[in-house]
Amino acid sequence: MRKAVPADVVDFDYYIPAGTGAQIDRGVPVTIIPERLVAHVGQTIRIVNDDDRGHLVGPFYLGAGQTLTQTFASPGELVGECSVHPSGHFVLEVRP
Repeated sequence: MRKAVPADVVDFDYYIPAGTGAQIDRGVPVTIIPERLVAHVGQTIRIVNDDDRGHLVGPFYLGAGQTLTQTFASPGELVGECSVHPSGHFVLEVRP
């Protein structure tokens, strides 16, 4: 079982509320995640998906009701689609 990361050690915290997918279906642009995020090794991101459907956030897929907590261990750049940003893209740059 994975331990929850205390809020005070989360550097980037994002919340996808219930109804987000329905808003997207209606053509309402949602901006929950930035199009580009610059983080450093050792920092942690948490994304909570309270929607009734899954969402893509760059390299991550969050199913309905799931929470992702990721601490970055090495530098690099991850690029992918993003269903919770109007551009449809997400770039995550992890610096040393």
